[in-house]
Amino acid sequence: MLRYIIRSLKCLFMVALLFAIIVVVMFYTSEHDANLRPWNLFDGQWTKVILFFVAYAAVYPLIGYNKREIAFGEGFSERRQEIANLLREMNLVPERTEVSEGNPNVLKLHNNSVIIRLLRMFEDTVTLTSDQGMVTVEGQRKDVVRASMKLERYLQQREENQNQVQ
Repeated sequence: MLRYIIRSLKCLFMVALLFAIIVVVMFYTSEHDANLRPWNLFDGQWTKVILFFVAYAAVYPLIGYNKREIAFGEGFSERRQEIANLLREMNLVPERTEVSEGNPNVLKLHNNSVIIRLLRMFEDTVTLTSDQGMVTVEGQRKDVVRASMKLERYLQQREENQNQVQ
């Protein structure tokens, strides 16, 4: 629940900041009355604007973040490095290894680009958790879909290679 609130507040901040930048740029690049100021554009309508931002920020974490389960089988902890290298193609790099080494069934990755991490307000972590042959991929919806597809393709290729050997 705390993570949901933090994501919602970050979203609210980002939407309000982008809105303010757009309004100020549009205001100062257009002709207008000399007595008019940017904050006067929405006189009497501020409550509706604020309610829209709050509603959007409350709903976005429900839509923008996802969990997906993949049947992985056994051996996740032994293949952590191989999986990390596989997801490195998506510019996902493992977080500090000394933190994640404490639990071999969890692999946390984040985007390699500082600019993308900043634009996503450091909510770009993709977490892979193994439990009883299933791997749960959790994070932003787009990254979860891409990472789970890549893992599923990896598992299919590994299975095909094992079948060819036999």
